[in-house]
Amino acid sequence: MRASRERPDVPVAAVFVPPALRPRQPLGLPAGSVRALLILMVLGTIITLLLMPKERNVTVPIHLYYLLFLMTGAYFSTRSRPAGSTPSSEASPLYLPRGTVRIVIIAGFFGVMGFAFVRDPWGFLDRPLLSDRDRQATLVLPLVMMGTYLLGIITSSAAQKFLAGPLGVPAWYQDVTAWVSVLAVFGLGADTILQLVVFPTLASPPQLPPMQLALSSIIAFYFGLRAS
Repeated sequence: MRASRERPDVPVAAVFVPPALRPRQPLGLPAGSVRALLILMVLGTIITLLLMPKERNVTVPIHLYYLLFLMTGAYFSTRSRPAGSTPSSEASPLYLPRGTVRIVIIAGFFGVMGFAFVRDPWGFLDRPLLSDRDRQATLVLPLVMMGTYLLGIITSSAAQKFLAGPLGVPAWYQDVTAWVSVLAVFGLGADTILQLVVFPTLASPPQLPPMQLALSSIIAFYFGLRAS
């Protein structure tokens, strides 16, 4: 008689295989969340201005339209991946159901453009934040934004080369750049509302430095960082 024999009723111990580690995303949110939030904030600013009563004579500054075009194009180009390349277990941006953010952005984008054109077919060309002397600088806006966007792509490549580890670039780097861009959107929205809605109602409005181009460029730079 054997000293020991197999026990078919005793389960074999399962081998634990740890899940593969994934690169951390900015602010610890799912990939694309910060960019989706930035687009929605800019959309919200534009919608707020469009809903102002006509007697207030408020028009949307051209730099917000430029920024919206750039952000939307950059977001969809990075979020469009071949089928099966994205793990099914990966959470969607902002933890919303898959496709929700893109549907909201598309609806908001075309809704804003359509509403702006129907309300005033040529009003979107007004530049209330620029003086008559500086109206020609409007042509510089898309060039500067595209330049900072490309600078973000170059900076991202350099960070991947010099800062990245096995799980990508450090968390502090991702979070700092994300928070700076979020604060830039808050600053851009606050400056726009103050200049176009609040200050015209004051007898002697304060003179703020022109920050629209700088803040818009910071946001474009972040989208360049996240383009790869």
